[in-house]
Amino acid sequence: MSLIRIAVDADNMLARQFTELEQKNLPFAVIQACNATAVEIRDVWARNADRVFDRPVPLTRRAVLYRKAGNLGGLQRDGFTSTSRNYAEVFIRDEASNGTPPAKYLIRQVDGGTRRKKGFEILLQQKGAMPAGMFAVAGEGAPLDRFGNVRAGQVSKILSQMGARQDPLQNQTDASVKRRGRRKRGGDYFALHQKRGRLLPGIYERIGFAFGSAVRSIFIFTRGASYKPRYNIFALAQRAWDKLMPFHFNRELAKALESSKYRGGR
Repeated sequence: MSLIRIAVDADNMLARQFTELEQKNLPFAVIQACNATAVEIRDVWARNADRVFDRPVPLTRRAVLYRKAGNLGGLQRDGFTSTSRNYAEVFIRDEASNGTPPAKYLIRQVDGGTRRKKGFEILLQQKGAMPAGMFAVAGEGAPLDRFGNVRAGQVSKILSQMGARQDPLQNQTDASVKRRGRRKRGGDYFALHQKRGRLLPGIYERIGFAFGSAVRSIFIFTRGASYKPRYNIFALAQRAWDKLMPFHFNRELAKALESSKYRGGR
């Protein structure tokens, strides 16, 4: 996902001439104001994530990061050096220690369109448990976690029983099936590629009881899994910039001028 650069043209923003002392402190004020605005854009995202998304995971709330403006060799008051960066950058996190990074799964929330295949969907299709070109969405009987997703433990059991785990040692064996049957714990999962009676194509769990059994849908297979544009991070950043940047710039310039006077600057 493209990053957003936060910079400022002080002359155009304030539409006035600067004194010699103000011009001397402009670079410092610009850098400080860019950084303060970048921090607030990150915080605006975090505050709005719960309103826009249904029970977002913590990684989604922390999806927006920023790189500070400034001199790579240290912030100076008098002008920019060859290593200066007079802008801050706001961007979507493109790495994750475990799972899909937000830059990949949030792009469809911003731009809309068909979502990417999830890891477990790819594994199921490689095993032949799910038809190619289809997606898996939560069924009515799926136990969901607090973020509204099918629980990771449930997905793991499905992959194991269907022999779809990448590590063969993590897949269920005939011996483990017999042991589970003796303990009478857990259900049996099966996949349907075609509609059968009232059951749509998908993955179901068969649960045994003392006097019979029942099935519940865990995933339903669909031809498409699309997102409508829901949260335009670029428009959000622009609105925050328009509102916050003049405030931060004026404040930082005033602070720099006060400090210069205190230090005897001219």
